[in-house]
Amino acid sequence: MKRTIFGIVWFVVFWFGSVIIGGAIAGGIAGAQVKPSSLSEGFDLGKEAGHTAGAEFAQKYSSHLLIGALILAIGGTALGVLPGTKKKPKG
Repeated sequence: MKRTIFGIVWFVVFWFGSVIIGGAIAGGIAGAQVKPSSLSEGFDLGKEAGHTAGAEFAQKYSSHLLIGALILAIGGTALGVLPGTKKKPKG
């Protein structure tokens, strides 16, 4: 039972982590490409562009990342390589 719970926790960590990291990278790239005329305008434009790009990334790739996280969590749990999922010694 403990291995199953840890497997579910690792699935959530992999899925949310990959969406957050991917969205942050997409948002950072989009925000850096903004050409402002002033510093305060640049902040607002960069924030808006980054938010939009991050949301688009999450919407476009979340199903792929979900499947990838599921495969990693199931495989890692079955093999016992993820922390908390090591098989109990027999005997």
